[in-house]
Amino acid sequence: MPILILLLILIGSTEPAWAEGKNWDFQIFTGYSSAALNTLNEKKLNETSFIPPKVGGSPAIDGRPMFGFELEWKVRPRFSLVLVTSFWEGESTAVEQGENTFQDFGIVPFSAVRKTRVTFNEYGLRGRYHLLQEPNRYRLFFEVGFFDQVKVTYREDYNYVFQVKDQQFLRNVLSEATSRGGYLFEWGIGGDYYLTRWLAIVLAVNYRIGKATPLYYKSYRHTFLEQDALGEAIPGSPGFPKAGDPVFVRDGILKMELTGWQATTGIRIFF
Repeated sequence: MPILILLLILIGSTEPAWAEGKNWDFQIFTGYSSAALNTLNEKKLNETSFIPPKVGGSPAIDGRPMFGFELEWKVRPRFSLVLVTSFWEGESTAVEQGENTFQDFGIVPFSAVRKTRVTFNEYGLRGRYHLLQEPNRYRLFFEVGFFDQVKVTYREDYNYVFQVKDQQFLRNVLSEATSRGGYLFEWGIGGDYYLTRWLAIVLAVNYRIGKATPLYYKSYRHTFLEQDALGEAIPGSPGFPKAGDPVFVRDGILKMELTGWQATTGIRIFF
């Protein structure tokens, strides 16, 4: 609501721009996103698998490259509305080797890989105020934005190889979870430098505050067999999660903190 009020004030305080032409533009951008991801990095990735042999923890997922698109409508000479979507992902891998009991073969060598991947799809609206502008040469702008659609997909796979003499037995655990929404507020500055009348280079820096809602499993499946003796290996285990169950960490449900800096560069096409 405060952002909507600000947008209305900015629109009302400027004059129409429709007669100037080139009131629409499209930008393709790439950059770097430094979302905090505290719960993921400090808790979930530090946990080991509950299935023997244990695997983990995994390295932290820090900032990652991202890319996106935006469509800008110049409503007034100094004010624009911008629809934006962006995408980025991070990955972390842990490898474990050793020996463990498997079926009735006794203690056998094993190797295991834990791979965690998290992807972010963000959709939002920005209001952009042009602080300085020289037609067909440059412009400097301030912007505020709100993302009310933040979809997070979390995948965690465990792949085990048990070596029995000249045979290999493969087992895995494949899981996928998604968030059910989220929010992001952002503000920042940027600028365009025109290469031609219809093409410009863009640089922007934004600070974002927000998080995604807790994650719930969309699917959870495994290829362990009854004769793999999981019941004996995990006495009193509540069993594997099911679709719809939350993704737990030590003291709650996994959530994604998205607060952090974002820096982008792109190409803007005016039409």
